Amino acid sequence: MASTASSTRKLQTAEERREAILVAAIPHFARRGYYGTPTTAIAASAGISQAYLFRLFPTKQELFIAVVQRCMDQVRERFRQAAAPHAGDMDAAFDAMGEAYSALLDDRDMLLSQLQSYAASDEPAIREAVQAQYGQIVDTVREVTGAPDDRITEFFATGLLLTVLAAIGAHELESPWVQTLMGGLDKPC
Repeated sequence: MASTASSTRKLQTAEERREAILVAAIPHFARRGYYGTPTTAIAASAGISQAYLFRLFPTKQELFIAVVQRCMDQVRERFRQAAAPHAGDMDAAFDAMGEAYSALLDDRDMLLSQLQSYAASDEPAIREAVQAQYGQIVDTVREVTGAPDDRITEFFATGLLLTVLAAIGAHELESPWVQTLMGGLDKPC
């Protein structure tokens, strides 16, 4: 009896398909944003029909919000992992989280996804999701460092500057303005 490709193919669960869609969606949304990304491109990258994509994520907005959550969860988890060995040492925890964030910024899809989430915040549901996720990151930093508000604000301000510098490729330049900004970042918060 001859085996056909369809009889030997392993069927994926809906949760596995959701994961495949998220993985496929991240680079699309990162590069083209919420408004510029067609769901047909995401479906094609995930190897499914657009109709099936919409069975798992009923709207493009829900899919985008799931990508936002995925990216912000990654930041939060990296902060927890980085700070864990430094429990009780606020300065060391901040240094480790700063290094972890700098490493995350090397992932261009992660970096651009974060920026795209802010750009799409004109949509109320997206804005609400970004606010909630960002708040959870702040809460995580507070929890793992025990730092006062001014130190947490300084950490996030430095992170925002690093995000912008990474997005524009400032590390590729030897301009005085880059040296001015980078010189003040010898030690992440």
